[in-house]
Order: sequence, then structure tokens, then C-alpha cells
Amino acid sequence: MMTDPKSVHTIVDKQEREMIQIELYTNNQDEYAELFESVFNFKPIEEKPGWRQLRHPTYFDIMLFSPPPDKSGQSEFLLPKPGEGGKGIEVVICVKELANLRDAVIDRGFECSEIRHPPWGGVEFLFKLEEGYLFRVKQPPTFAE
Repeated sequence: MMTDPKSVHTIVDKQEREMIQIELYTNNQDEYAELFESVFNFKPIEEKPGWRQLRHPTYFDIMLFSPPPDKSGQSEFLLPKPGEGGKGIEVVICVKELANLRDAVIDRGFECSEIRHPPWGGVEFLFKLEEGYLFRVKQPPTFAE
């Protein structure tokens, strides 16, 4: 269904459109979903056996995959070994207010860097998921005082 004949976006199930979807493969789907939902304001969009889709209000998704093994005990997708997921990739979550977010992540059992004040401005901290996926949470200079 088109909302406007000149519109470039068609409304479809789950409101998908041009957007970023980050797919993470993990055996910690429930733990990570709770982290992103309670600390970073993601909302659950869809959940099926082996995967969960979460959406941030600024319209980007994190898909958490826990592929079930097939009859041979193997999975169609190989899960990264601890510490090896996302090598060379950093996921950045920009927030209006950084206060208390680092403590909330630590309270859920994740190690975080110290709060940093980079020379280009803003405030940030980093944390990794068990598989090695690196997240940087930053309050850009436009939101920092």
C-alpha cells in the first residue's frame, strides 16, 4: 500500500525501508536483547525460534541470531568463537545523554572502558559482547555541554 503516489517508501510488514540492520550471531540472545531493550531503548519487533529483531527509535535494527543446529548437530551459520566476532567492525550508538548508561551496562555483567573525552568533542565509552562485537556509546558534541 502506498501512502502517497510520489512516495519512495512502501509501507510493508515491520515498517522496513531504507535503513541499517545489524546482524549479530550469538548464543546469548536473551541476555543481549535485555541489554539493548532496557539500556538503549530498543523495542522488540519480531521474535521467532533462533532470532530476535529489535528496533531503535531512530530507526535502525539489531537482529540477534542463535541458529539452531540441524539434524547433524551443525548450524547453517557458524557462531563466532568468543572474542572473534565482528573483528574490525565497531557499532556506534549515539545518545543524547550518556549519564548512567555505562553503569547500566556494567550492572548487566559487561566490562566497559572508562568514560573518554576525545579531542574532537563529545563523551563516550566502549564495551564488547562475549563474541567480540565492539560497541561504542557516544554522546556527540552537539548533545554534550
